Amino acid sequence: MDSAKTLPESHSDLPFLNGVLDRVERELKQREQVGFLYFDVIEFGRLIETHGPEVGQRLLQALGETLNKQRGKLFRDEDLIAVGGPEVDFFVIYLFSPPRRKESFAKSDLKLIANRVLQKLSYMINETAARLGVEEKIDLRGGYTVLKYDPNTPVDRLVYEARKEAALKTELEEIMLTFVSNVSHELRTPLTCIKGYAETLLEGALSEPDLALRWMKVIYDEAGRLERLIRDLLDLSMIEAHQVEMHFHEVDLVGLCKHTAAVLAPHGKARGVTIEVIADENFPLWRADEDRLSQVITNLVDNAIKYSLTDGVVTIKLGYTRDKAEIEVIDRGSGMPEEELPRIFERFYRVEKGSAARFGGRGLGLSIAMHIVEAHGGEIRVESKLHEGTRFRVSLPAGDVTWLEEE
Repeated sequence: MDSAKTLPESHSDLPFLNGVLDRVERELKQREQVGFLYFDVIEFGRLIETHGPEVGQRLLQALGETLNKQRGKLFRDEDLIAVGGPEVDFFVIYLFSPPRRKESFAKSDLKLIANRVLQKLSYMINETAARLGVEEKIDLRGGYTVLKYDPNTPVDRLVYEARKEAALKTELEEIMLTFVSNVSHELRTPLTCIKGYAETLLEGALSEPDLALRWMKVIYDEAGRLERLIRDLLDLSMIEAHQVEMHFHEVDLVGLCKHTAAVLAPHGKARGVTIEVIADENFPLWRADEDRLSQVITNLVDNAIKYSLTDGVVTIKLGYTRDKAEIEVIDRGSGMPEEELPRIFERFYRVEKGSAARFGGRGLGLSIAMHIVEAHGGEIRVESKLHEGTRFRVSLPAGDVTWLEEE
């Protein structure tokens, strides 16, 4: 296998076989545009750590030889294949002409071809890995875009940018698929429950008033859960699209937190949890969107109640300096593993480890809270220890603050 040709230092994460860039440039000059498919091995670095760099190099070489034998056979004679990789990266690139009798690529053309190539590559690389004694399945991911000729841009930069665009498209598609899958799951759960209890009522439970009342209460609760999920989805989509208008005015943060505690007190009592508010009575008025900030505090306190131990206490603690106000929501529940914390604000993310799958359910409240706090120019952080509890800290910049004089 030829030695790899490395791109200039600014693009050094994408090495190529000798002569590939020259061929890319020649093809682009002739056709003005080519289809660009990019594939890489997910966690190739971990495979090398497990089996050693020699196995990684042998896999790279064997797959390169296999692909060279397939040149022109996968699609058409114009296929241009590049294979390369440093110690912790691996990639395969295809360049090909637009379909005959078509002047340009349609998105469906690229996606169809990309999926076909991905299937064939997955088979090839796993078959090659098996021959080398690698038993675990190797996963590939791929992206696609159109590479267009630009005489004013070096070809290595064109390819580098095309690779970035292809990878970004893949990432966005994966995010969308995950989001749709999560939403479908969250919607299906209450709908299944509502349908099941409705069928029970229709099959004769209506003749038993006590039982019928119990089932209708479940249907009502699940309908409320469905309504909250849809509201959260709409809120999140509008916030992320910057379509929510923020209404800032001077807010009594202590009063807001006490009101939230009073509203959620029955919910806490039902779980054996009390809520306390600790703050300086001379706390200044703070410029904020009161309704949106109330949404943040409610989400944090509701989660704290949900995962507190019986007879536990949830504390809302407020403090301030000349630069910022801080609102902390503290529980003494099961806590979270440290490695889970960086992802806790992702949509639908669930912590699966520990004594509780903390922040299960809709998985949208914390993401909404983060966006609202950031819209205030603030920051939300989390600290947690297993079996000790969790602390969320919301920091809001001072802005225009009315300072109250001490008596």
